[in-house]
Amino acid sequence: MNTKKTSLIIILLLFVQGCNLSPGMHMEVKSSWLDDSKYIYIDSLNKNVKLININDTLDASYQSNYIYKVGIGDQISVTVWGLEEIFPITNTISDQNLRRVDSNGNIFFPYAGIFKAAGKTQDELRKDLTLRLSKYFTDPQLDVSISRFNSQEVFVLGEVTKPVKLNITDIPISLSDAIGESFGLNTNTASASEVFIIRQGNSNKDSVIYYANLQTPSGFIEAGNFFLINNDIVYVNSSGTARWNKVISQFFPFSSFLNSIDNLTSN
Repeated sequence: MNTKKTSLIIILLLFVQGCNLSPGMHMEVKSSWLDDSKYIYIDSLNKNVKLININDTLDASYQSNYIYKVGIGDQISVTVWGLEEIFPITNTISDQNLRRVDSNGNIFFPYAGIFKAAGKTQDELRKDLTLRLSKYFTDPQLDVSISRFNSQEVFVLGEVTKPVKLNITDIPISLSDAIGESFGLNTNTASASEVFIIRQGNSNKDSVIYYANLQTPSGFIEAGNFFLINNDIVYVNSSGTARWNKVISQFFPFSSFLNSIDNLTSN
């Protein structure tokens, strides 16, 4: 991740934390209200956004069927066996074996040329590269792996011990994983019954907000089966307040902003 991208994320984190402390956010909302609601009004969009309990969307097969797809900014490691004089093999990952997916979603590899990598699984990429090298070498044997996952990320903000940005890898991240990576809820200030996941669709019109109650054992189980996707924002509300409506409204001008961050590439 380059300096420009990192700076933008830091600004975002500081902004959101500032919103969390802003005065005047006094709307009275109780957890029971969430259970009966289908929409939340977002001031910044001037529209209602769908509000969904994570228990209504759990997919038991998601984890077993999950396959990571390469994206812009990921680094690919390629090892070609039996052709060491052309493609040297080292005990460590060297720059000559690494290929970074550029802003157009392409990578370059000797003899294979420039070709599309973004959107492909690791296995699809290996098969594509094998086919391309087969034009010059007989039955090439190669391994393809993702050495650095940079293209997909989620944010954990609000009343957690440590707000964090997490990269999604070939192992999916559940809501409970994300909370754990932030060192858990702040025991003094967090409202465990008001954990929100802001998810943007292809446009703000498709945006939804999920919510979870982590006060109960069943809530923790549900959180372990709810998996996050690229650009999800997990927000934990403060206990004793009902400011979440106002705070969440602040995220939506940043939804397109978050998407643009992932298109920034290091030089």
